[in-house]
Amino acid sequence: MMSRDNRHASSWLISESIRETYQGVGCEFQPKDIVANIRKRYGVQISYDKAWRARKLALGSTRGSPEESYSTLPSYCYVLEQKNPGTIIDIVTDCDNQFKYFFMSIGASLAGFHTSIRSVVAVDGTFLKAKYLGTLFIAACKDGNNQLYPLAFGIGDSENDASWEWFLQKLHNALGHIDDLFVISDRHGSIKKAIHKVFPHAMHGVCTYHVGQNLKTKFNNPVIHKLFHDVAHAYRVSEFNFIFGQLEMIDPRAARYLMDIGVDRWARSYSTGKRYNIIMTGIVKVLMLC
Repeated sequence: MMSRDNRHASSWLISESIRETYQGVGCEFQPKDIVANIRKRYGVQISYDKAWRARKLALGSTRGSPEESYSTLPSYCYVLEQKNPGTIIDIVTDCDNQFKYFFMSIGASLAGFHTSIRSVVAVDGTFLKAKYLGTLFIAACKDGNNQLYPLAFGIGDSENDASWEWFLQKLHNALGHIDDLFVISDRHGSIKKAIHKVFPHAMHGVCTYHVGQNLKTKFNNPVIHKLFHDVAHAYRVSEFNFIFGQLEMIDPRAARYLMDIGVDRWARSYSTGKRYNIIMTGIVKVLMLC
């Protein structure tokens, strides 16, 4: 009798059945997919909770536990430094010898940045969803073919002042002094403070995508959003002034909001640094999804 949530179909037995599914990199076989897979393959209906437990067991047997991964991190970093000359890695623990911060920049990435990459770095952070949570920090660039160029990775407890300052300080130590460095980020307060403190001579631009999304939220006018996109991408000051004048006539509040951010921080035509064609932090977002 193939009854609902058959007791003979234990979570361990199901995990053994689906274990090979998680041997690939980046597999996203979720509990709902397990429920559908078991129903299709064996004609057995299982609950979502049992599928979740089976997924946890399968991941543990193929990839190990988070605790095991943290314990092998120092040895992994040692081998990484030995096999990749010039690689810079730092692991910080607290007074109880518990993991706190992590930084990694591969030697080949650093060498390529100094010889071949435009000095524009985009930085951003995203929440980690593993057992111990935390925040992933990424610094990335674009190469001459406008392809993604990962520069550095870090892990901290959250997007706070201390974590961002630590990550950017490690990035500064890895890069050294860079003439005409341009850093792009969203308008997170902790990032702004850390950049001004760690990279006092660098230009700091804001991501036009984030500014545009804030405009949508605050003013809810598609016309304003379209005009902002056009004015941010304008190459000439005369073109900027013409489009921005239209935006100001439609909604003076939106125009004031953009002026308060600092036109030189988001407008291509008024940028005082060499920003090239990199005006968003999307290159970092793509790496976060990988």
